[in-house]
Amino acid sequence: MQTAMTPLIDVVFQLLIFFICASTGHMKELLLRTDFHVGDVGSPTAKEREKPLGEVWIRLKRVADETTAFLEGREFHDLTQLDATLKVLASATTEIPVNLEIEGEVPLGDVIHVYDACRAARFRSINFAASANLLGKKS
Repeated sequence: MQTAMTPLIDVVFQLLIFFICASTGHMKELLLRTDFHVGDVGSPTAKEREKPLGEVWIRLKRVADETTAFLEGREFHDLTQLDATLKVLASATTEIPVNLEIEGEVPLGDVIHVYDACRAARFRSINFAASANLLGKKS
């Protein structure tokens, strides 16, 4: 009894074509390199407490349908102005840790823009500040 190999070869070629088509055309997944540290950012005393010297805190907030950045008491309604300020800060030293405090209504694209601006300025440590509620802890 002899079996035909043609159906088996057809199935193998169809699987090959399927896996080639399924694996192309996808965007490469990359990770944003940052560490999440557990802290007390969300507690009322943390906002009143003075921030240690040698840290940059950037707060992104949604105001009147536009993202506004707050950096050391200054408001940036245009994120490209923030980019220039970050480059000036980085010209002094790139060892200063940058902490990003993002409110929930800020679009992800604006968060990525600010993160990329920090990376373009060559800051070595870029961290996201998160409240205890976001980390799943009860306050």
